[in-house]
Amino acid sequence: MGKDRIMYEKSGGRRMSLYADLGRYFTADGSFDETAFRTILKASLAGAVPPDSIGSGEREKWLSSYLSEVMDYLAEKGMSDAAFGLFKAAIDVAADLGIHDVAISALHLKGFFQGEPRQASGKHERRHSPDEKKKKIYQAALKVFSEEGYHQATMEKIASFSGVAKGTLYTYFKSKEELLDQLLEEHYQIIVEGISAICSQQTDILQQTRDMIEFWVGFIEQNPLLYRLIQSEAIFGRTGGKVMFYDYIVSHLPMFKERVVSLNRESRLKTTSFYTTFYGILGFIDGVAQKWFRCQMDYPLRDEIPVILEVLFNGFVGEQETRRPFIALPEENQGTMGEGGNGEIPPSTPRRA
Repeated sequence: MGKDRIMYEKSGGRRMSLYADLGRYFTADGSFDETAFRTILKASLAGAVPPDSIGSGEREKWLSSYLSEVMDYLAEKGMSDAAFGLFKAAIDVAADLGIHDVAISALHLKGFFQGEPRQASGKHERRHSPDEKKKKIYQAALKVFSEEGYHQATMEKIASFSGVAKGTLYTYFKSKEELLDQLLEEHYQIIVEGISAICSQQTDILQQTRDMIEFWVGFIEQNPLLYRLIQSEAIFGRTGGKVMFYDYIVSHLPMFKERVVSLNRESRLKTTSFYTTFYGILGFIDGVAQKWFRCQMDYPLRDEIPVILEVLFNGFVGEQETRRPFIALPEENQGTMGEGGNGEIPPSTPRRA
């Protein structure tokens, strides 16, 4: 309890409020919704300053402080382009409301003067769909890598299984490392897009959590060789500092945490460490998948979904039986999303009904 509670108390309610704000005008993949931002900012300016304070400079102070906090946070996330677009929209809204003096830090101003960043959508563009020959190479590589392992796999074997000449294979990929990287990234992006699409739906947070779990289980069932390759990469890795699967998902969904917090309007998710919960959910599903593999995949993996949901949503026994919570958090912050050691989060375990 110690470390999680310390990190939670360090975060404070204001930080959680910022996460909720950002999640309302950023999608999970980092796309900036300018229309939503303008609407929220106008409402915030109206609600943040008492009517009798208008003209006293309070709105200018509030907006300057808010923008500084948001832009600092986006810079920490490596989203400088998004910060620039957000600032431009905020200045436009301020001008419409008669707010003329907005302060900006020298650091942000320096970045703006160094050249206007490209207008970023926040989305990570997919590679062009591979042609038929490349698809055959990917299919063969997947089989060879998953069955023999990365170190035992050779370009010769992959060429043989694909029916493509070895020389042709090298025109597509310089090495088996490059081939594996592109193969994994092609599929990683499909997973990112699937999760992002679920997070973009106007549905209840518990339904979205369930949808994401069902999506991942379905993906494993449909792509067993790919899944085993992903797992072997995560366990054994390779030299070169390549980003592993779960880290790739988090880095390509930079506003996943914020989106989840914003959707948790009715405090329906428990207050727990986001990263711990995220990896715990994925780890539990990994264990169920391993059982499926041990049974030679002789039944639909989707048959396990009710059990997965029961355990992850309702737990093994529940607090009524144990008579104690295992995470104690400040009462005034109950219902918000706690932070992990580095301040990042994935979806938390919902409360027992």
